[in-house]
Amino acid sequence: MKINVGIIGLGEVAQLVHLPILSDLNNKYRIKAVADISPSLNDFIVNKYNISDSYFNPSEIINDPEIDAVFVLSPDQHHFEFVQKAIKHGKHIFVEKPATLNIQQLKELIELEDSFPNQITMVGYMRRYAGSFLKARELMRVSPKKTEYLRFRDIICEGPFFMRQTRPIFSPVDIPSVLIEESKKKRNQQLDSALGPETTAEHRTAYQMLTGLGCHSFSAVRELFGSPISVKATVASHQGELLIIVLEYDGFLATYELVNNQEIVQFDATIEIYQRDRRLKINYETPYVRYQSSTLELSEYTEGNAQTTIYGPDYKDPFVNEICEFYDCITTSRKPKTSLQDSLEDLKLFQKIIETLKKSKSV
Repeated sequence: MKINVGIIGLGEVAQLVHLPILSDLNNKYRIKAVADISPSLNDFIVNKYNISDSYFNPSEIINDPEIDAVFVLSPDQHHFEFVQKAIKHGKHIFVEKPATLNIQQLKELIELEDSFPNQITMVGYMRRYAGSFLKARELMRVSPKKTEYLRFRDIICEGPFFMRQTRPIFSPVDIPSVLIEESKKKRNQQLDSALGPETTAEHRTAYQMLTGLGCHSFSAVRELFGSPISVKATVASHQGELLIIVLEYDGFLATYELVNNQEIVQFDATIEIYQRDRRLKINYETPYVRYQSSTLELSEYTEGNAQTTIYGPDYKDPFVNEICEFYDCITTSRKPKTSLQDSLEDLKLFQKIIETLKKSKSV
């Protein structure tokens, strides 16, 4: 069974990830149509991937009766309207994280989705489909131990460096300025709704760091441990691009570090789980270069002997795993673990983190 796909939004993540993967998975998917507000970008992608239809208005993809599934890869502030329309038109939906920027809109989508139980809506949290993460989860379930401390982080170099050397993207210059301004206004309105009064530019940036980058780590940690009991402290610096967060879980503390303004070429995204005589360290690589390996380090201490086992390297692309899972969910009518309801927990937590940040002093 081939699933006819329509793609809304042809920017960075579409060009680097979803278009090449869907094209590779041509035994499962057929890219029937694309939509973007840039005519030149539409033309570029149509010619590159030999796609039959392209639209300026995304609603035309959603209205197309031959489209089975819609990939919503537009800027975050447009997710709500496109997902809402796609649900109402009976489409399966893959939406990149965050599903929405505020809790109220996400709750509306969840309520609407409940009225269409045969449709699949999946949120793009690819780290939860990485081989290293799945192996860590397996080991923790087969041989459970009490966690005493958790440390996780995202200390990264932004994507352009990697893209310049590996897969340059097409950057259009023909997007109407009025549409750009309308999009910015919509984003600000949604951030206002999410964060409430007394919100500074630093709070906005910190929240967008969490919804755009931190959500990958928080979502993965939540699958392993559930949601934290409380946010003990949040400290920000450099206008919200550096964050340190202390969290309380059931029986242990956790720290999260986010650093997103450095020029050093690195991608330090890890989850470290300390369990007295065992440590699990999940290592992720940059998503901007496909087929990077992921590894799991398992360090153990038993009766005076120390041992470290490396699981991996695993070169299976987490994005491929994720998109294959979307296919399997559609064809077997199975709900994905990264659902709209699941992603709601992240927005609830991020709201608490910003509330804690509002009470602290910036560095």
